[in-house]
Amino acid sequence: MDRPARIRQKRAMPRLSFHAASAKDANRRLGAIDIARGVALLAMVVYHASWDLTFLGLARFDLLSDPLWLAARTLILGSFLLLVGISLVLSAERGLDRRRFARRLLTLVLAAAAVSAVSYAMFPESPIFFGVLHHIAVASVLGLAFLRMPWPVLLGLGAAVILVGKTVALPQFDAPWLRWIGLMTFEPESNDYVPLFPWFGAVLFGIALGRLWRPQEVGVPRNALGRGFAWAGRHSLPIYLIHQPLLFGALSLAAMGIGVDPPDVRNFLDSCTESCASSGGEAGQCTARCRCVTGDLERAGLWNGFINDRLTNREMSSVNDILQRCSEPR
Repeated sequence: MDRPARIRQKRAMPRLSFHAASAKDANRRLGAIDIARGVALLAMVVYHASWDLTFLGLARFDLLSDPLWLAARTLILGSFLLLVGISLVLSAERGLDRRRFARRLLTLVLAAAAVSAVSYAMFPESPIFFGVLHHIAVASVLGLAFLRMPWPVLLGLGAAVILVGKTVALPQFDAPWLRWIGLMTFEPESNDYVPLFPWFGAVLFGIALGRLWRPQEVGVPRNALGRGFAWAGRHSLPIYLIHQPLLFGALSLAAMGIGVDPPDVRNFLDSCTESCASSGGEAGQCTARCRCVTGDLERAGLWNGFINDRLTNREMSSVNDILQRCSEPR
């Protein structure tokens, strides 16, 4: 390689020196990145709305088994993490602003903690202990160690991380404090689980792409659609934090307004009628009996204790009376 080529290659390397960025540098926006992040946000909102509709009984989408829905989740999540890698390269290209990076990292950590706290309160059976925000916070720090690597090496490392995450499962990683790594032997109950393996591979792919591709610095897009996506991309974190509470709250009110059974009642009815039918009961009769049980338990104020298995002996006796009464021929 001749000397000018070596100089050009060296200049292409992102520098990891820390400096205080000028106001001009801080205000520069990369339109392509903002728009791509905005499109990914829209796809995420649609996915979460589908989850909410299914959870609340307003629709039925097979999000956990249908290959199309599984592929959609992978593409949406992968696109966010790919953009994390690209953005990390671009932010470090002129020297990483230490204060700005620390401020963003602290915001991510606090946001991730808030998501975990809310999920533990609302869904104690499947809380979010290492979701997408947790992953982005960790990946933002780990990614700094890979910024100077050649892009072919980064692609190889990204593929290796994905391969290991998909094929390796070790009981040593089943410990609760190691589950964020992703090499455990079972899938944890969580509404958003984005472990280091295999998903950090997408971040490494993003770093490699950031080394290869330089998007143009542009102003505000001319058309309304482009401006909307760019605006959403610039405010991705607050949109991520508020969209699901707004969606879930609005759809919950809609479900109550049209009389849809709550998820716990619906799950019990499904299990109860299936058990009754397997014992030889007629479908219509089984549905009536199970409806009778839920209605009487709710009227007696025993439903929450029954569904959470927190009944006293006296309350359990009352539940048995209700089960007996609802099982009598009508």
